[in-house]
Order: sequence, then structure tokens, then C-alpha cells
Amino acid sequence: MPSLKICSILLLLVLTSGVVSAAENPDLIIKQNNCKTKMGLACSREVFISIFYTGAVTKKCCGELMVFGKVCHDAFVKKTLEDPLYKDLSESTIAKKSIQTWNTCASVIDISPSSFARGVISPAENPELIIKENNCKIKMELPCAREVFTSIFKTGAVTKKCCGELKELGKVCHDAFVKKTLEHPIYKNLSQSAIAKKSTKTWNTCASVIDISPSSSA
Repeated sequence: MPSLKICSILLLLVLTSGVVSAAENPDLIIKQNNCKTKMGLACSREVFISIFYTGAVTKKCCGELMVFGKVCHDAFVKKTLEDPLYKDLSESTIAKKSIQTWNTCASVIDISPSSFARGVISPAENPELIIKENNCKIKMELPCAREVFTSIFKTGAVTKKCCGELKELGKVCHDAFVKKTLEHPIYKNLSQSAIAKKSTKTWNTCASVIDISPSSSA
């Protein structure tokens, strides 16, 4: 396995070149999702080490990873695995570690209503702005959007197909839509903490059932 110094250099190259996702061209995905601006170098390195070496991710960096989003996260992993430096690594092992890192962070990040103001759920106060900047409206079809909405604001399960669309939507868009809905007068009598918990449950349940190995993300 390459030295940590070499890996750090590679990480810098990845950060500056653009990178992942559910498409063949990771550079295009990174550009479309503004991935290069969503995570600081320190936390990028921490997440990288947790996947390609051994180490834990702090709560602070887990917060940055959630803002970074699943699409960008998968893109960095996929881009790294395509590099000749990593040709001897087991893709299935790295995929499992990538899933573990993401799911662990998703389970420890506080996404209660008060955390919106701290920037844990999203990088900005205005959900409308987040939705616009991240092109959220085009990332999920209406049937699945309705299914996810029902699971959070009413009662119901999310199918594996719609879980897949939710993962493509990304955590930032997911949280922004939930926050936007909670701001509507129709929902003023709902318990925000209860909705936040159901939102977390829906996200984590989908994260646990969707196959995000390199073969399924191409």
C-alpha cells in the first residue's frame, strides 16, 4: 500500500482536479455538484484515511461529510480506486469501508431542528438557496419524492428503488427539503424534533439497504 505521504499528495490532486458518482465521468459529476467547495482539506484527509487506511472520523468532519453529500463522497472513492497507485487494493473492501464511514457519520450527526442554524444539516440558512445551488429539484422523480415525504411526514416505507433516488438526491438536498417543508404554515403544529428523527431514520434506513459498491455506482 502506498505511503501516507504519497496518499496525501494524491488526495490533493483529487481535490484540485474534480471527482465521483453514479456516472461514468466523475469530473463532470464533481463540477455539477460543486464538490470541490464542500469539504475542507483537513476533513477530506480524515475521511480518506478512514477508508484507505485505518482511523476514525471526528464529529466535526462527519458534519462536513454530510454536507459534502453521498454523490461527491462516492465520486472521490471511485476516482481514487481508478488511480494506478491503488490497483492492488480490493475494491470490495474499500467499498465496504466507504459505506461504513458514511453510515457511521450519518448515525452520529445531530440533525435536530436547532442544528440547521449551526450549519450541520446544510451549509446555509436558506433552504431555497441550497435547493437552487445544488439543483435538488431535478435529482428525484415525483413518485419517489412523494414516497420519501410520506415516510417522514406521515407513515410509510420507502422502496429500494426510491432509496436509490434518495441517495442520488444527497443529504444536503434531503435536509433542505425537510427544512423547507417544516417552514410551511401547514406544518406549523408538527413536532420539529419528531420530524427530524423520522428524517434521520428514513435516510439511515435507505443508506443501509442501497448497494453503493463501485460496480453499482458506475
